[in-house]
Amino acid sequence: MITLQKHILTYFTLFLLSLFSEVMAQKTLVIEPISEAITIDGTLSEAFWKTHLQEGNFIQSAPNNGEPATRSTQVAIGYDHNYLYVAAVLFVANKEEINHQLTARDDNGNSDFFGIQLDPFGEAREGYDFTVTAAGVQLDEKLSATDGYRNFNVVWQSDVQLYDDKWIVEFKIPFNSIRFPKEDMTNFKINFQRVASKLNEESFWNPIKPEIDGFLNQFGNLKGLRKVTPPLNISLYPFVSGVSEKSASGETKTSLNGGLDLKYVLNNAYTLDVSLIPDFSQAPSDDQILNLSPFEIQYDENRQFFVEGTEIFDKGGYLYTRRIGGTPINSRFTTSENEEIVSNPVSSNIINLLKVTGKSSNGLSIGLLNGVTDKSEAEVLNTETGTIRTVETNPLTNYTSLVLDQSLKNNASITLVNNSVLRNGRAYDANLTALQYQWYNAKRSFSLRAKKGISQQYFSEEKNKIGHEYFLYAGKISGKWTSGISGKLYDKTYNPNDFGYLSRNNQLTLTWDLRYSENNAKKTFSRYQYFFLHQQRYYYSLFKNELTYYKLGGNATTKKSNHAIFAEWTYIQKGRNFYEARVEDRYYNIPAQTEAFFEYQTNSNKNLSFAGYVVLVNYMDTSIFDREFIAGYGIRARIGQHLNAYFSQSYEHKPSNAGFLTFEDDTIIFGQRSIQEWDNSLTLNFALNAKMNVSARLRHYWIQVENKKHYELLDSGDLVVSNTSINVSDFDDNYNNVTFDFLAKWQFAPASELSFGCKLGATLFNTDVRSSYFDNLKNSIAENSNQTLSLKMTYFLDATTLRSIQF
Repeated sequence: MITLQKHILTYFTLFLLSLFSEVMAQKTLVIEPISEAITIDGTLSEAFWKTHLQEGNFIQSAPNNGEPATRSTQVAIGYDHNYLYVAAVLFVANKEEINHQLTARDDNGNSDFFGIQLDPFGEAREGYDFTVTAAGVQLDEKLSATDGYRNFNVVWQSDVQLYDDKWIVEFKIPFNSIRFPKEDMTNFKINFQRVASKLNEESFWNPIKPEIDGFLNQFGNLKGLRKVTPPLNISLYPFVSGVSEKSASGETKTSLNGGLDLKYVLNNAYTLDVSLIPDFSQAPSDDQILNLSPFEIQYDENRQFFVEGTEIFDKGGYLYTRRIGGTPINSRFTTSENEEIVSNPVSSNIINLLKVTGKSSNGLSIGLLNGVTDKSEAEVLNTETGTIRTVETNPLTNYTSLVLDQSLKNNASITLVNNSVLRNGRAYDANLTALQYQWYNAKRSFSLRAKKGISQQYFSEEKNKIGHEYFLYAGKISGKWTSGISGKLYDKTYNPNDFGYLSRNNQLTLTWDLRYSENNAKKTFSRYQYFFLHQQRYYYSLFKNELTYYKLGGNATTKKSNHAIFAEWTYIQKGRNFYEARVEDRYYNIPAQTEAFFEYQTNSNKNLSFAGYVVLVNYMDTSIFDREFIAGYGIRARIGQHLNAYFSQSYEHKPSNAGFLTFEDDTIIFGQRSIQEWDNSLTLNFALNAKMNVSARLRHYWIQVENKKHYELLDSGDLVVSNTSINVSDFDDNYNNVTFDFLAKWQFAPASELSFGCKLGATLFNTDVRSSYFDNLKNSIAENSNQTLSLKMTYFLDATTLRSIQF
């Protein structure tokens, strides 16, 4: 114990000795206006480029952080009232050093690439990334203080030329595609990035130091940019689509649809996005699983309207847009013995969508999202009389999310979030309001975050429910030694799930972590990190401990091969699970356990790469739980210049654990069960050129749950063998889900696209836990499937195009 205390004291002392990190001085680049016409062809034949190209003196961020880039890069930048122009000459030892694989838009594959990052307001809170690969593929991304959003797609021009000793890239970026100050441009920040994949090297014009928290705050200065007046910024995306759907029961539906997406930018500050009669028929299939937990599954948002330009709504994590058009709130209703459900919609129809985002000159960012869904009704047949009655499963509903985010000194901010759900009729309404504050010191070495949320549900015939959320974090975030401590509280009635997602409430969680990072390792590794993490979670209403764990871990990247290694060891004390019993305040005891995790990744820049992990779980002092084995791997192969294949497989074997089974009168029955789970997927991407690509994904998910014994749950939380006459095999599960997604796209004009999609999905669910994997795969494929075929054409019209149309 004394030795442990000495180690903790030593770590804490080292932590205090590294309080501040010296930030490297920012570079400055002077931009000049362009008076001649610039042709975007990648040749840089214009006089402006010849006189303005200059050596960039790029600095590596990996593998040798802080050292000069291996290859020389020249850059130049200019502007006129409508566009920002960028040129770069990237020198190489020979042409074979240039990796230039064709991919779909927004996918760099393992190609070399060059990018420019912009922070027009210079507040290190939001920015833009425009990147072009050596194959001419465009990537654009919206940057926030903590993340990037590749679903940001705008119209801009670029071209690339390859030579024996270099490759050249040229950009033409409309000012209309970014937001910037209307008057004062003196705080404009900029950076350039180069990745040479065969050298495993990433470098920047203004150095990016991994030990310093943040990315945007490490940009250089762009001086000389004067006020610009871009033209009217309005874009229309009319579309038509034909959709053919077939259900697993054989019902078919064919529809011809038309709609319009509109984007309008007001005063280069606020963007209005409107989607009239939206079409999401080509959104990817969900990765469905069998849910054995008492909590709702959260699925990814794949619908374009909700993932593009929505980064401001991520503040605080309060918004879950899958609620719009999601499962009706009353989809589970009771019927009489002589009734059967004829139809019951699984989702609500979306009538229209609206989104407004922008930023004022005083640093106030605004986000407004609104969606309206139609009334949903189920049909119920009376088998005796033959009459059909309707049941309203979801009323006409209005969803609104409002975010106000004010920037403050030193990149600090204060944010107000309000989500509201208003339902027609007697159905309940809901509201969530949250206030959050984030602070940094001047050197960005320390941070403080706090937030307070309140949820409200208003009922017509029940008592209203009001709940509260609290969160506080303080930590050192830059330097080799970093550490943080946080507390999070959700009370018993806090429920943001009408327009958000929270798996569970009624918890108090305390967390502390300590990390050491070395980003300038000189020998075997280019960088490495190790850390310690401790967490305690309490069931708040009873203030009983649920979970306490201690975790030690580390990761490293090798210098020569660019392989990555991750390892963690976790000790979890004996705890309580208050939710598996499905009865409020009842819990069952979970034995103490250890978890060992290891992951290895080869160089993803190679044409063939591998990543795999294994988790070993060992339970202590228990006759019910047994050791668990979890593993998974992925293999990525790039075949030639056009084809990319990725196969992944994960496996979980839990030979003996416990979970809720059923109720027997007032007795809670648990089952001792064996779980075996497989998740396999194969993804193929073929790019004919930078404008035409095809993607396909096949996934098979399979799980078997075999119940062996059943137990009664005592008030003490212990499980004892039950004498009730239950056949546990009746509760066995053999579940399969097979999906196939195919999508072909052709960008026939700027931002205009013709696409064909095919989606197939089949589910097999029974209790045959003795069946083999291949029998399940064969039987799942033989099942009747849901099918969706769609052909969609979208055409882009901007203000210039609209003016040229003769009416």
